Amino acid sequence: AAMLPAFPEFPVLLMAFVAAVNWLAQVIINAGWSIYHLGVRQGKEMPYGCLLDGFAFLGKLILLNIVMGIFVYLWSLLFLIAQYRYRFAIYNLCENPEIGILEAINMSKAQTAGFKGTLFVLDLSFLGWSILCWLTLGILNIWIAPYKEQANVGYLQEIKKVKGIGYQPPQDGGEDDEFRPIDPFGPSY
Repeated sequence: AAMLPAFPEFPVLLMAFVAAVNWLAQVIINAGWSIYHLGVRQGKEMPYGCLLDGFAFLGKLILLNIVMGIFVYLWSLLFLIAQYRYRFAIYNLCENPEIGILEAINMSKAQTAGFKGTLFVLDLSFLGWSILCWLTLGILNIWIAPYKEQANVGYLQEIKKVKGIGYQPPQDGGEDDEFRPIDPFGPSY
């Protein structure tokens, strides 16, 4: 106890050590659990001591768990990319109810191609607002959710102008357009 004031990081190091030992124990016991059940399935009589048989190849078990963790993390990034890939499908279907579901999805894939990184940055720009919404138990979402939605729709409209993919309202101002909101402060279309 007398060493703690001299080394203030001691509790952090102790917690890291305990976490590492706990993880190693789980790796060994999980391997032993698998060994036990593989033996039972083969009709062998398995003693409970085989739960520690993972010690025989601990290095491989550690490496296997690290590599699996990396692979799971990398595959989970694909779900994030897919989320951005299909981001505009709902808008495409709402603007064009006569198209099919797969056509709305394919249109979204074409629209977001090359823009996933900037969509991610757009989402990052709302990180502070999301934290504030969380701190207010979601009450702030009454104001922030429409703001975020309008940012998404505005971004989609700009992508459609650049790529020419999807419904685009007429720009001449001659026709009524149900998709263009009436701006009381700007020119009337």
